[in-house]
Amino acid sequence: MFYFILQKLLKDAFFITTGGTVMFAGHQIYKGNEKFYKEYVMPFFHLFDAETSHKMAVKAAKYKLVPKSKITPHPVLASRVFDRDFPSPKSGSVTPNPQPGNEKPRVFRLKEDRAVINRYGFNSEGHDKVYNRLKVREVEPPVVGKYQNS
Repeated sequence: MFYFILQKLLKDAFFITTGGTVMFAGHQIYKGNEKFYKEYVMPFFHLFDAETSHKMAVKAAKYKLVPKSKITPHPVLASRVFDRDFPSPKSGSVTPNPQPGNEKPRVFRLKEDRAVINRYGFNSEGHDKVYNRLKVREVEPPVVGKYQNS
């Protein structure tokens, strides 16, 4: 009997503690606390390999979970990568046929420069899949660049 009560208390304590930690972290990120970002968020990202961390960081920025001071003010980079309200559909490079891009590892950390090198290559689902996804839109998407065989 005592074992079951202890087990329930420990389980409840775990959920309360975890919930409180998530709420606190969310509040600190929402408020843009630079110290919290530097001392907790960045070390958390460094627990993962560079490519996984990069994908998580792009997702976090997409949902505005990154302090504004950490997002580049460059209009092309900021709007094309992180702005959810950009008026045109966004896609990366689209190749005629599906291809996986470069082999892993393809993202590298430069710790001294506090930067990453992205060498994803042209990973693409191919023209057909991207076209089918975009043709349901009311506005015809512009072609920015064209592959020699497309």
